[in-house]
Amino acid sequence: MAKAIFEMVENLEDLLKEKGAEPGSSRAFIFGGCALHLHTKARGSSDLDMELEAIRSVTRDEIVMALDDVFYDDPAEGSTSLVYDLTFSPTLAPLHEDYQEDAIWLNHYEKDSPLYIYLVQKIDLAISKLGRFGDQDIEDIHTLFDHGLDIEEFRKRATEAIKYAVAPEARLTGNLNQVINLYKP
Repeated sequence: MAKAIFEMVENLEDLLKEKGAEPGSSRAFIFGGCALHLHTKARGSSDLDMELEAIRSVTRDEIVMALDDVFYDDPAEGSTSLVYDLTFSPTLAPLHEDYQEDAIWLNHYEKDSPLYIYLVQKIDLAISKLGRFGDQDIEDIHTLFDHGLDIEEFRKRATEAIKYAVAPEARLTGNLNQVINLYKP
């Protein structure tokens, strides 16, 4: 699955190069199940949740074409595909104000690339899941705990992020407390 993620993002990178975009002029931040997979390999996802920033030299239609479905063989699922989620936006999810600065720069060895690709930190991925807070989100946060995310660091950073989130503070605080109280290592 990781290979499919990078193939999809490289297609966008190639388009930006064709359009003459300057090195580092655009950034992509990977969220969701794909980010969880890259951090833990615990589960996959059929869609790529990605925040695209400062992509000015191409149209939305060109982006959609560049981020066309990628087909691959999943050991558990067999032949499957990864699609770009056009509806994803991090604006409604709770996020810490430093999530972009703290993200992991994945293609740092390609400084001449017009697209710098980042993976949000485990802690910021977990915080983002407090918004929707479905069963899969709770399971994902617990998986991140199982893979080294410190619960107290998560509580502290999430509490900071909740203070300026779009969703009601009481609901997000309740989600935070619930996910921590449900966790059984």
